[in-house]
Amino acid sequence: MSLLQMSISGAVLILFILFIRAVAVNRLPKRTFLILWWITILRLLIPVSVPSALSVYSFLERTAAHSGQTPIGNVMAMMQGETPAFTGELLNVPVSPISAPFAIWLAGTLFFAAFFSISYLRCRLEFSMSLPVQNVFAEKWLKDHPLTRSISIRQSDRIFAPLTYGILQPVILMPKTTNWKDTRQLQYIFLYEYIHIRRFDAAAKLIAAFALCVHWFNPLVWGMYLLFNRDMELACDESVVRLSGETAKKDYALMLIHMEAKKSGFMPFCNEFSKNAVEERITAIMKTKRPPMAAILISCLTVFAAISIFATSAAAPPNTAASHTPFATETGTDKGKTGADAENSMSIIHESVELLYYENGWPYLHDILTNNTDRTITEMEYCMLAYDEHGTPLKLYWNFFDSSQEQSYDYLARIDGLRIAPHETADYHGGWSLYDGEAMENWPVIGNGERNQVAYSLFCLKQVVFEDGSTWNNPHYSQWFETYAGKEVRPEELRNYYPYRYGIE
Repeated sequence: MSLLQMSISGAVLILFILFIRAVAVNRLPKRTFLILWWITILRLLIPVSVPSALSVYSFLERTAAHSGQTPIGNVMAMMQGETPAFTGELLNVPVSPISAPFAIWLAGTLFFAAFFSISYLRCRLEFSMSLPVQNVFAEKWLKDHPLTRSISIRQSDRIFAPLTYGILQPVILMPKTTNWKDTRQLQYIFLYEYIHIRRFDAAAKLIAAFALCVHWFNPLVWGMYLLFNRDMELACDESVVRLSGETAKKDYALMLIHMEAKKSGFMPFCNEFSKNAVEERITAIMKTKRPPMAAILISCLTVFAAISIFATSAAAPPNTAASHTPFATETGTDKGKTGADAENSMSIIHESVELLYYENGWPYLHDILTNNTDRTITEMEYCMLAYDEHGTPLKLYWNFFDSSQEQSYDYLARIDGLRIAPHETADYHGGWSLYDGEAMENWPVIGNGERNQVAYSLFCLKQVVFEDGSTWNNPHYSQWFETYAGKEVRPEELRNYYPYRYGIE
């Protein structure tokens, strides 16, 4: 997945969580929302996705297929500057090494990373001047709450409300003005900070800030960052009340109001006792109670829905590979094999072909090929066909920089100088350039100067040459060509064409 795809997928998930939070923030256990935010953060940071038939994107694809709209492929590669990787028939378009969108994204990422880093270092510098606490109650509390990581309690005149910082060596930092005689208040404060420490909330804040730096351009991620921190506080409040008993609600809420009046400045990676939205926290505290079984069940279903519906990608159509069996799978060692046996056989897979654009708006076809054989591919010959959004075959000037070339439905390209190792997926930059009379203003007019209408493209290998000198000729190429070349094809079949698998002898 590209960064933009990850950000859009994360934004959809954030909208779902915002809806759930708006209607059930005081009805479901607070840790439910933390789990949902963690799912979102992982969706934003992990560039892989698990396909699911339950995914909202599967539903959208099925809807598009039934309506015959939304062709695949018109995607701008925003985070990288594509340049053609092949020579010969592929047009060599001059493109700057770093695209403008990538430069803007990188500048923003570095700016916010520097902002958070400077804020953190400033806080740590101030905290380094704190002094250890010499108090009988504090020392006894530390003995009663052992942890694998050593916790220390210190005090500072640079803060006005308690906070926690540090991951491996956590510190509970108290204001110098703390009333050490009020043991009830100290019990609440220490318990609250202890829960933060035990849950590694300082590390969680760091990871959330990293996701924000990467997706700074997405306003919904900013909302996620703020609410993730707020829900972290609400979850700790809930735990404190449950551990202290129902009778502690009033005292704990009053103490929270008192602490809010003393809150400190911006400390992004500290778990501060007095964060914003104190009204929401007090409301949540007063409504805290043991969740009924129905609330726990709804929480589990909500998390399941977030993962299976919004955090997954569209499932591959069930008939994608089967629709190509007559042409691609009954050759050599693959004949008669199905399921796992066929998947383990030697093969070459055309994973996808997309219509992308260079920075200057010129279109090109970008294909991804996987070599599942035990030999290195050095040369290949393949045929290309093009269709508009309705599945009508298109005649193109495939080799448009050669003035002698005429329009044709198909083009047979031969690419040498390759090196696709066994079990390697070749995902290069650039691809096969297409003519577009509207976008290519500085190019000589070809034909009537028509705009590009390509929405789908079908590729089929005719011959593959391996490094050891052996050659594989596709025995089903002629049948494939007769089936598709110059023929109308249903848009649904075009959308489901890839991945296209060739069984290799």
